[in-house]
Amino acid sequence: MPKVLLAVGAGTLLAALAAAGVFADDGGPPAAPAVRTTGIGTDINLREVSVERAEQALKNAGLAVPDGWRPVHTRRERHDERPVAVVRYEPGTTRTLGGEHLTVVIDDEDTLLGYTRLTAEAADRPRPQADQAERAAFEWLRGFAAEHAAGLDVQWVDRHDEEIRDRAGRRRVVTGTKVKTRHSNGLYTWIIVGERETVLAYERDVRWDGEAGRRGTAMWLHDRWIAAREGTGPQPDAPYALAGR
Repeated sequence: MPKVLLAVGAGTLLAALAAAGVFADDGGPPAAPAVRTTGIGTDINLREVSVERAEQALKNAGLAVPDGWRPVHTRRERHDERPVAVVRYEPGTTRTLGGEHLTVVIDDEDTLLGYTRLTAEAADRPRPQADQAERAAFEWLRGFAAEHAAGLDVQWVDRHDEEIRDRAGRRRVVTGTKVKTRHSNGLYTWIIVGERETVLAYERDVRWDGEAGRRGTAMWLHDRWIAAREGTGPQPDAPYALAGR
């Protein structure tokens, strides 16, 4: 795919797209979708966000974007106090909350903090047993973040469901086995393992707000929370984090 550099300013973004050859020379329709950038925090030292960085983080973790999927949205946000880039891929050309997507969250050191891959193809499939999921989760994590994996203790392992809508608008349920762990630093990490030991989702360095009885860290992988954050949906119940800015 062409190298597309995503910048905060709209003018910079358009210039980058043109330089990368995304727009046709005759001024016709683009060969790839324009990628919208949102969610700029005023206290963040802004810098360019690159799809290439997200894809390198995926490669380092042995993950990949499905064939034919494209980046449709990127945002500059925070994971607690850490500036992060959030890059979302979909099979279509525009962002559709609640639909199929692959989303990546990386910090400024290119640490993979979050990943989810929810596809219709993965729906209604069997999930691994607890011992198989735990083994697969730690083998995967040690492959690219061994130091982090060494600090984790397993809290529990259980079924986890995520609901999406496919491109025909039909409700689909993606089921996996969630391995929830706590790091020695007090923060939480979990990995959701699907059929054939594929990684469906991963989050690390997640803070629990004990006083509020819900998650404290932002939820950039979760569409219901994003809708609430953007004012297009209701605040989800606990344990979802509060979505207000």
